Formats: sequence, C-alpha cells, structure tokens
Amino acid sequence: MSASTEIAQQLYVSQAEGVRPKFGDTEQQARAYYARYVGFVNANVPCTPARILDVGCGGGWSTLLMRELGHQAEGLDLHASEVEARAVAPDLPYTQGDASKLPFAADTFDAVAMYQVLEHVPTPERALEESMRVLRRGGRLIVVGPNLIGAALNLYYAAGATVRCLKEGRLWESRTPAMPRHPGGNTMPEAWLSTARHLTWTLQKLVVERTPHFRLREPDVNPPFHADNDACYFCNPMDLVNWARDTERAIPRRWWAADRRLARVMWPFGGGTWVVLEKA
Repeated sequence: MSASTEIAQQLYVSQAEGVRPKFGDTEQQARAYYARYVGFVNANVPCTPARILDVGCGGGWSTLLMRELGHQAEGLDLHASEVEARAVAPDLPYTQGDASKLPFAADTFDAVAMYQVLEHVPTPERALEESMRVLRRGGRLIVVGPNLIGAALNLYYAAGATVRCLKEGRLWESRTPAMPRHPGGNTMPEAWLSTARHLTWTLQKLVVERTPHFRLREPDVNPPFHADNDACYFCNPMDLVNWARDTERAIPRRWWAADRRLARVMWPFGGGTWVVLEKA
C-alpha cells in the first residue's frame, strides 16, 4: 500500500469532516441522496425480507432506508464516529470494520451492498472475495458507484474544459498547486489525456482482458474529498464482471442501471457502476 493510500485509509477511520457525506439535521436530504441506491438494492436482493450488510454505510442513512423497507439490514464502515441515522433510529445496527476483512462468519448474509465504496478500497479483489465469503449460496453482491474510466463522461468534461479555455482566450490550461487530483484530470490537457486513456482501458477490458486488472491510483489526501479525488482504485463495471467470470465464484446478473435510457448498451462507457453478482 502506498503512503498516500495509507493516509487516506487513516482519514476514513479518524476524520469526519470533508471525508464522507454528512447531513446533520437534514434528514430529507439524506433520504433523497440514498434513494436511488436503496431502490436498486431492494430490486435485486434474492429474497424479501433479506439480511443485508450495507458496507461503507457512512452515517447509516442507507441502512435505515433498507430497514424501513422491511429488510434486516446492518451497516459497516471504517469510522468510529457517531452514526447520524441513529438520531432517527437509536438501535440501528452498526459495526466498525474493513471491507477487505469483514468481521462476520461465512454464509451469513443474503446480500452485501456497497455504495461509492469499492473505489476507496486499496485491495478491491480482496473486498470482492470477502463479500462472497459472507454471502449465503445464491446471495447477491450489489455494487453501486462511479465508473472511473467512463470515457463518455470524461469526454463531456474534456469538451467543457476546452470551451471554458476558449471563452477565456486560452489554448492551454496549466495545473496549479492548489488543484485537486481527480481520476479524470482537472485541467483541459489532463481531461483529454484521461479520455483517451480511459477509452483504451475500457476496450482492453471488454475485448482483451479475461483476468481482470484492478488498476490502482494515488489518491489526493487533502480533504474535503469530492469527485473521487481520494479514490485509490479506478472502479468500473468491467472489472467486476470479468472477476466473476474468471473466478467462477459468482454469476453476473446485472451490470447496467435500471432507470437510465440506453444504459444496457452504454454501460462500459457511462459514468456509473451498477453491478449485481450472485454467489455461485
């Protein structure tokens, strides 16, 4: 593990401000923020009610929403801070733990769900293995997060950066020391370079790779974190599908968003990871 990755992991454990979403007293905002994720989980659990492990639950709001749908959900995260959602549900189950070393027995859960988590795990393959270990046979791992090599989204940002430079009368944009380091780049040249790189990686994963290559990156460790500048893994749906097929430990059941037009066609190039893997 690199020094910057280790620092980021320590921040997830010890720091609250600027590291993970915090909603305070704005309960409705929290509910709206997690609604799409929770709806996807609810639509893809193997049974109802299901025992669900909500990995990387942050303030516990997503766990609360799952429980309100009738599931036996419990949250897990790295931090030891007060769980925000306990202001509404004082008995909300929460465990401090690591996605790469889950503190649960094998064959315990019907579903393991993650929202914007896997890109922050320095050993994503280990996290997948641990999820499969704690799932019952036929249980499902549901991963929702960004596609950090989504070339279409990167192209959109590159074009926007180019328009911005032209409006300002510049043909080039240089990095400044204060700029964060996002996976898709921050300056206009970085954004175009990332677009080409991510398109190449996507095609490799679709056509060439059979054993997945989990590409890691150096995270930016200067909070506040936003737009995954603190991500240490270029999370993408192709890796998860390829991992399942390569290891034969899981069966891919879905790898596209259910509520977006053309998602089933554009899934490798869009900005999201919506994957359901069923334990074989």
